[in-house]
Amino acid sequence: MVSDLRPFTHRIYVDFSGDDGDPRTLGASRCICIAWVLSSEIDLSYNRNIVLEMKKSISCQKNDELKYRSLARHKNKERALKLLSKLKVNVVVVPVFKERITEEELKNPRTKRLVNLIHYFPLNRLLDYLLRRDSDIYFQLVFDEVGWRGCKEEIASSFRQNSRLDWERARSDWLLFTKSRSNLMLQLADVIAGLTREYVEDLGSQRMPPCIVCWVKGTYDCSYKRNSRRVGKASLIKVLHPLLVRDETGKVWERGFVVRPPGVERDYLFIDCLFGQ
Repeated sequence: MVSDLRPFTHRIYVDFSGDDGDPRTLGASRCICIAWVLSSEIDLSYNRNIVLEMKKSISCQKNDELKYRSLARHKNKERALKLLSKLKVNVVVVPVFKERITEEELKNPRTKRLVNLIHYFPLNRLLDYLLRRDSDIYFQLVFDEVGWRGCKEEIASSFRQNSRLDWERARSDWLLFTKSRSNLMLQLADVIAGLTREYVEDLGSQRMPPCIVCWVKGTYDCSYKRNSRRVGKASLIKVLHPLLVRDETGKVWERGFVVRPPGVERDYLFIDCLFGQ
């Protein structure tokens, strides 16, 4: 059978922030966060120009690689991140709290199981989102190259097991691993993943709003919302909120903002409650 050579209508760019090391180890991240950034083909040129504007705002040269750590403490960080609001993209982010993982094999950094698995997490959510919009969408998945031996093969194997994907007619470059230095959209995915990880890690020292109460009662009587109080670094994540994928009711929690492992997610209902206003 001849492979399908039709052009891609959309591309999804994937990168993660953090590491899969023991969070109790000095220098290890508290969580690892992956970002999937969806752009239509016709919006790619526009979106790349926004990334170039972000580079310019922090005096990053056009041909240099933009990384979130480049702007995390930059004096123009907020100016650069506000440019996210101009993007024509849809985003799914998945922060994973490593200290809450109980499976020994999964949290062992020698197996690389966690890194392999997080690359697959957002797939079904984006498939549902795309199919609701247009059944003729044909997308390419673009990953930042992973340097560990066998990692690319493991990631590819995870996708090949998904029955919703038509591998028999897929183009050979349907799943692409490439260097982020030469790809502006992968650099954007790095920024979004880094921003989300910084936000959720900062919340570790914050008192969480009573979102579970609101969820159970079906009301929104959260004192943070009533008193317009910020939760952590709210001004940063609020810029990202309009880009997150929504479900049929307009909520981004558990559609475009997916917290793992299961059991942690209800602590983050305020992603909709506060920032959707």
